Amino acid sequence: MILSETIHIIKNLYGEGLKDVVIDRLVLGVFFTGVKLSTGYGGVSYTPIAELHNNPCCGSMSFPKPGAGNFRGTSVHEILNEPAGSPLLNTVRLVILNALSPPFLTRERYKITYDRDVLNAADVQSMKKVAMVGAFTPFLDVFKKRSDIELYVLEKKTQSFREDEAQYYVPSERAGEIIPRCDTVIITGATVANGTIGQLLTYTRPDAKVIVTGPTVSFLPDALFERNVKIVGGTIVTNVDRALDLLAEGAGAYQLFGTCVRKINIVREDKSRQDES
Repeated sequence: MILSETIHIIKNLYGEGLKDVVIDRLVLGVFFTGVKLSTGYGGVSYTPIAELHNNPCCGSMSFPKPGAGNFRGTSVHEILNEPAGSPLLNTVRLVILNALSPPFLTRERYKITYDRDVLNAADVQSMKKVAMVGAFTPFLDVFKKRSDIELYVLEKKTQSFREDEAQYYVPSERAGEIIPRCDTVIITGATVANGTIGQLLTYTRPDAKVIVTGPTVSFLPDALFERNVKIVGGTIVTNVDRALDLLAEGAGAYQLFGTCVRKINIVREDKSRQDES
């Protein structure tokens, strides 16, 4: 629903002009997938390797140009009109949304900060019980310094943790038990790519500070804001050709930042304040 709502918003913003936008280049990288559109804009998104590996028909699509390697020149309008399907198609739809969103990620529409870690956009000191879906190493380094915090890191595998972090590990299957306890919930954008974010957000308390972060969530944040998310931390691709070249060589997020990708944090405005103004 999050992506379908975002597609609807994008279609309204672009209007008939969306039919003229095509894929110029697509790179399915080891860690991230990247796209360049005919508009010149680009986007990146987490590559769900496990889902692609487990689905032998991941390249199958129902519209013409049925296989991987045939995306160049395809209309993004055509792809966005396709129903959710194979992991490959879902990934391509997501990365297209990330590439279509930058023209509308403006301070006229949203409360935005650039070039800062998403935790800097939040009041870290107010956080007492924190659930993280995904082991964010930089965030762990921040929280480990605090003795007055309860930290739960929901992960599928313990290999994501360093030796002194094992105490925070909680199996991801316990999300429905742990998340409602916490005043702060930090969710990796990869959950959008693997389709689990919708369920995870239903576990959050109405008063919780919910943060969704990662290059994957670089699309318009409206649908996330409607589901109790307070802050979205994404990216803007500043040098599309450089980003795609790096992804084709197996680069990850650390290689992208500082060279061709810029951090962007979007904070949900308080609706009561908006109404007063």
